Amino acid sequence: MNRFKLQAYLEAFPFIKEIIGEETPDNVAIKRADENLLRIIPQYSYHDGSMGESRHEEKIHFVLNDGTIISDAVKQEGSERSNYAHSQSRNWEGETVLEAIDRHGVADTLQYIIQDVYSLDDWSGSEYYCAWKIYVFKTPKDTTFGAEITKAKAQALADVKAEANF
Repeated sequence: MNRFKLQAYLEAFPFIKEIIGEETPDNVAIKRADENLLRIIPQYSYHDGSMGESRHEEKIHFVLNDGTIISDAVKQEGSERSNYAHSQSRNWEGETVLEAIDRHGVADTLQYIIQDVYSLDDWSGSEYYCAWKIYVFKTPKDTTFGAEITKAKAQALADVKAEANF
Protein backbone atom coordinates (compact mmCIF):
# COMPACT_ATOMS: atom_id res chain seq x y z
CA MET A 1 0.00 0.00 0.00
CA ASN A 2 1.19 3.50 -0.77
CA ARG A 3 2.89 4.81 2.37
CA PHE A 4 1.48 8.33 2.07
CA LYS A 5 -2.05 7.07 1.60
CA LEU A 6 -1.70 4.77 4.62
CA GLN A 7 -0.43 7.71 6.71
CA ALA A 8 -3.46 9.75 5.60
CA TYR A 9 -5.81 6.94 6.68
CA LEU A 10 -4.01 6.65 10.03
CA GLU A 11 -4.34 10.40 10.55
CA ALA A 12 -8.05 10.41 9.67
CA PHE A 13 -8.78 7.20 11.62
CA PRO A 14 -6.16 6.85 14.40
CA PHE A 15 -7.81 3.68 15.77
CA ILE A 16 -6.57 1.78 12.69
CA LYS A 17 -3.03 1.95 14.11
CA GLU A 18 -4.17 0.14 17.25
CA ILE A 19 -5.79 -2.57 15.13
CA ILE A 20 -2.92 -3.17 12.68
CA GLY A 21 0.02 -2.56 15.02
CA GLU A 22 3.33 -2.15 13.21
CA GLU A 23 2.26 -4.17 10.16
CA THR A 24 1.16 -2.66 6.85
CA PRO A 25 -2.03 -3.95 5.24
CA ASP A 26 -2.23 -4.33 1.47
CA ASN A 27 -5.28 -2.10 1.29
CA VAL A 28 -7.39 0.22 3.45
CA ALA A 29 -10.76 1.45 2.20
CA ILE A 30 -13.73 3.38 3.55
CA LYS A 31 -17.18 1.95 2.88
CA ARG A 32 -20.73 3.00 3.65
CA ALA A 33 -22.46 0.92 6.31
CA ASP A 34 -25.82 -0.49 5.33
CA GLU A 35 -28.19 -3.31 6.24
CA ASN A 36 -26.04 -5.81 4.34
CA LEU A 37 -23.12 -5.11 6.68
CA LEU A 38 -25.30 -6.00 9.66
CA ARG A 39 -25.98 -9.45 8.13
CA ILE A 40 -22.31 -10.35 7.67
CA ILE A 41 -21.05 -13.39 9.57
CA PRO A 42 -17.24 -13.21 9.61
CA GLN A 43 -15.59 -16.32 8.21
CA TYR A 44 -12.58 -18.33 9.32
CA SER A 45 -11.15 -21.29 7.44
CA TYR A 46 -7.85 -23.10 7.73
CA HIS A 47 -6.62 -26.08 5.75
CA ASP A 48 -3.14 -27.52 5.96
CA GLY A 49 -1.14 -30.43 4.71
CA SER A 50 2.40 -31.47 3.94
CA MET A 51 2.38 -29.37 0.76
CA GLY A 52 1.13 -26.10 2.24
CA GLU A 53 -1.72 -24.24 3.83
CA SER A 54 -4.73 -22.03 3.12
CA ARG A 55 -6.14 -19.55 5.60
CA HIS A 56 -8.98 -17.04 5.35
CA GLU A 57 -9.79 -15.00 8.41
CA GLU A 58 -12.25 -12.15 8.80
CA LYS A 59 -12.41 -10.21 12.02
CA ILE A 60 -14.89 -7.49 12.87
CA HIS A 61 -13.89 -4.77 15.33
CA PHE A 62 -16.14 -2.10 16.84
CA VAL A 63 -14.98 1.45 17.52
CA LEU A 64 -17.14 3.35 19.99
CA ASN A 65 -17.74 7.12 20.22
CA ASP A 66 -15.28 7.44 23.12
CA GLY A 67 -12.49 5.73 21.13
CA THR A 68 -12.83 2.34 22.82
CA ILE A 69 -12.07 -0.55 20.47
CA ILE A 70 -13.79 -3.90 20.92
CA SER A 71 -11.42 -6.21 19.04
CA ASP A 72 -12.73 -9.32 17.32
CA ALA A 73 -16.23 -8.32 18.45
CA VAL A 74 -18.21 -10.74 16.28
CA LYS A 75 -18.01 -14.53 16.64
CA GLN A 76 -16.68 -16.11 13.44
CA GLU A 77 -18.21 -19.01 11.56
CA GLY A 78 -15.47 -21.38 10.65
CA SER A 79 -13.88 -24.63 9.69
CA GLU A 80 -10.51 -26.29 10.15
CA ARG A 81 -9.31 -29.35 8.31
CA SER A 82 -6.09 -31.08 7.49
CA ASN A 83 -4.62 -33.57 5.04
CA TYR A 84 -2.63 -35.20 7.83
CA ALA A 85 -3.59 -38.71 8.94
CA HIS A 86 -5.90 -39.02 11.96
CA SER A 87 -6.71 -35.30 11.97
CA GLN A 88 -10.31 -34.31 12.49
CA SER A 89 -12.23 -31.56 10.80
CA ARG A 90 -13.95 -28.98 12.94
CA ASN A 91 -16.82 -26.63 12.04
CA TRP A 92 -18.56 -24.02 14.16
CA GLU A 93 -21.27 -21.40 13.82
CA GLY A 94 -20.81 -17.68 14.18
CA GLU A 95 -23.05 -14.67 14.62
CA THR A 96 -24.05 -11.69 12.51
CA VAL A 97 -22.70 -8.21 13.10
CA LEU A 98 -26.21 -7.22 14.24
CA GLU A 99 -26.29 -10.00 16.84
CA ALA A 100 -22.87 -8.95 18.16
CA ILE A 101 -23.90 -5.29 18.41
CA ASP A 102 -26.90 -6.39 20.43
CA ARG A 103 -24.81 -8.76 22.59
CA HIS A 104 -22.29 -6.01 23.40
CA GLY A 105 -25.06 -3.43 23.93
CA VAL A 106 -23.29 -0.78 21.85
CA ALA A 107 -25.96 0.24 19.31
CA ASP A 108 -26.09 3.83 20.55
CA THR A 109 -22.34 4.30 21.04
CA LEU A 110 -20.98 2.52 17.95
CA GLN A 111 -19.13 4.89 15.63
CA TYR A 112 -17.26 2.62 13.17
CA ILE A 113 -17.21 -1.04 12.22
CA ILE A 114 -13.88 -2.39 10.96
CA GLN A 115 -13.67 -5.47 8.75
CA ASP A 116 -10.18 -6.99 8.90
CA VAL A 117 -9.66 -9.63 6.17
CA TYR A 118 -6.56 -11.82 5.79
CA SER A 119 -6.18 -14.47 3.06
CA LEU A 120 -3.30 -16.85 2.39
CA ASP A 121 -2.78 -19.64 -0.15
CA ASP A 122 0.67 -21.21 0.07
CA TRP A 123 0.77 -24.60 -1.63
CA SER A 124 3.72 -26.20 -3.33
CA GLY A 125 3.27 -26.06 -7.09
CA SER A 126 0.72 -23.23 -6.95
CA GLU A 127 1.03 -19.49 -7.11
CA TYR A 128 1.55 -17.92 -3.68
CA TYR A 129 -1.18 -15.51 -2.59
CA CYS A 130 -1.31 -13.39 0.54
CA ALA A 131 -3.52 -10.33 1.08
CA TRP A 132 -4.58 -8.26 4.08
CA LYS A 133 -7.37 -5.71 3.68
CA ILE A 134 -8.93 -3.33 6.18
CA TYR A 135 -12.38 -1.81 5.55
CA VAL A 136 -13.69 1.04 7.69
CA PHE A 137 -17.48 1.20 7.66
CA LYS A 138 -19.26 4.36 8.65
CA THR A 139 -22.93 5.22 8.51
CA PRO A 140 -24.34 7.53 5.87
CA LYS A 141 -24.87 11.13 6.95
CA ASP A 142 -27.99 11.79 9.03
CA THR A 143 -28.21 8.24 10.40
CA THR A 144 -26.56 6.10 13.09
CA PHE A 145 -25.81 2.44 13.61
CA GLY A 146 -28.65 2.44 16.14
CA ALA A 147 -31.08 3.60 13.43
CA GLU A 148 -29.77 1.00 10.98
CA ILE A 149 -30.15 -1.70 13.64
CA THR A 150 -33.71 -0.61 14.40
CA LYS A 151 -34.55 -0.91 10.68
CA ALA A 152 -32.93 -4.36 10.46
CA LYS A 153 -34.79 -5.61 13.56
CA ALA A 154 -38.10 -4.29 12.19
CA GLN A 155 -37.46 -6.05 8.88
CA ALA A 156 -36.62 -9.32 10.67
CA LEU A 157 -39.83 -9.09 12.70
CA ALA A 158 -41.87 -8.42 9.56
CA ASP A 159 -40.23 -11.43 7.85
CA VAL A 160 -41.08 -13.71 10.79
CA LYS A 161 -44.68 -12.46 10.94
CA ALA A 162 -45.07 -13.05 7.18
CA GLU A 163 -43.60 -16.54 7.51
CA ALA A 164 -45.83 -17.41 10.49
CA ASN A 165 -48.98 -16.15 8.79
CA PHE A 166 -49.55 -18.97 6.30
